[in-house]
Amino acid sequence: MASSSAPPPASRMASFLSRMPKPLNIPSGAAGRIEEYSMGTTMEVIRADSSVLMLMEYENPHNFRILKRGNFVMKLMVQTISTIVVAACMVGGMHWPLAKDAPVVRVASRSFLFALPGLLYALCFPPTTAESTVTLLAELFRQFTHYEDSQHVAADVGVSEDQLGFWQKAREQVEPVLRARLQRYGHFTGKSPTAVGSQSSELLRAGRMSDATELVMKAFLIGLLNFTHCDIHDLRPHPQNGRTVDNGRESYPTIVVFSNMAEALQFIWVIATDEGHLLRPENRPGGVHPSGFKVWCLNRSGLACLLRVLIYAGEMPERPANHQLGRLIERARNWNSTHPPPLEMSESEEGEASTSDDSQ
Repeated sequence: MASSSAPPPASRMASFLSRMPKPLNIPSGAAGRIEEYSMGTTMEVIRADSSVLMLMEYENPHNFRILKRGNFVMKLMVQTISTIVVAACMVGGMHWPLAKDAPVVRVASRSFLFALPGLLYALCFPPTTAESTVTLLAELFRQFTHYEDSQHVAADVGVSEDQLGFWQKAREQVEPVLRARLQRYGHFTGKSPTAVGSQSSELLRAGRMSDATELVMKAFLIGLLNFTHCDIHDLRPHPQNGRTVDNGRESYPTIVVFSNMAEALQFIWVIATDEGHLLRPENRPGGVHPSGFKVWCLNRSGLACLLRVLIYAGEMPERPANHQLGRLIERARNWNSTHPPPLEMSESEEGEASTSDDSQ
């Protein structure tokens, strides 16, 4: 339930927005409503009246499934009692997270591709969308994701971004780049290794990723999640030669915060339905986190906390007994921890990184 008097969350949000890099400096007209809760604040950072979100399948690369049509919204969550922030997008009730180790590529003036572990999304806006809106959105993606501007793709493929044939050609050009970025950060590419048997549907995974995104934001706002459920790692360079490098005090999520929840649910389903023999070996290379920022991820207790919420909310066809559920969650956590998120800095970054949180 939202709180009617909670100035600290609002001032924390205002402080964060004031430190966003120029030329972002979000104008008041671009931001929508602000909602204050006991443990944080959410703000509608930007809204567009019309958009299309598509799922570009790995199983059938020539298939493009329209997930949702409707208003596009980007939301930002800032927690009151920690440095944690979460940014997410939504079209017609379908959510997906933004993370600095999840690449986003602008492939035309009004079109973007998003790569998440196990999912590939396309987002496009109609010609009636104001150029200023898309420009502001690109700056937001630059702040919260691994963003690249490749608008030359539209000219390279020789097809208008408003035609369906554009996406197949754009994907052929850009997907190798997206795969390389995911691999650099230590994530698997292509279809999930747990997407087997009854869990092979990429549409099902998209729904779970949406649920995970929404749940993480709400869990922080109401206090279900707190700092004891998270590990925060400071990957900012330390001052060198008297020169201070400051990219803000905020802690940005790694994409595994959300993808590990989808992986764990798929794994639990596969085991519970006796399809474990179908699991594929995970080909996740070693990698590095984007350096220069503080990043956070769920620890084992945080993952277990949210998995229980999803399972008790009806994720499983039959609710397992408590002792059975505990064993399933433990196996799922062990599956995810086989390749923990990398915490090394990029070799090209100056300075050393610390893995201890602070409030600076």
